Amino acid sequence: MSIRLSEKYGVNPAIPLCFFCNEPKHEVVLAGLLKDDQEAPRRAVWDRLPCDTCKGYMAIGVILISVRDGESGDNPYRTGGWVVVKDDVIRRWVIRPDLLDDILKRRVAFLPDEAWDAVGLPAREGGA
Repeated sequence: MSIRLSEKYGVNPAIPLCFFCNEPKHEVVLAGLLKDDQEAPRRAVWDRLPCDTCKGYMAIGVILISVRDGESGDNPYRTGGWVVVKDDVIRRWVIRPDLLDDILKRRVAFLPDEAWDAVGLPAREGGA
């Protein structure tokens, strides 16, 4: 395996952030040569693998992340809520079998603010 070096930045190292909690991982990415020989962003998500802390949370429950109402997709706008709930809670809240299976498999779900508030989860940063 080899890496193409950047003329300006060499191996172009960066410390990745966790996609789930946004905390720095205990890893180093050697980005090497990026498009137009750009410097690697020092604080960025590089993959969707959980950090060790989030792996631990996923072993005991499901991570719920609050998102703006009406947003969808793989990474909707986050509004500051972040909790871990036991699988039993997810089984009580989610009635669609396909969605339930997906959430329990992934160990994470984005929850719109309206639903977040409706089930009585803790107040979000800057939220209601």
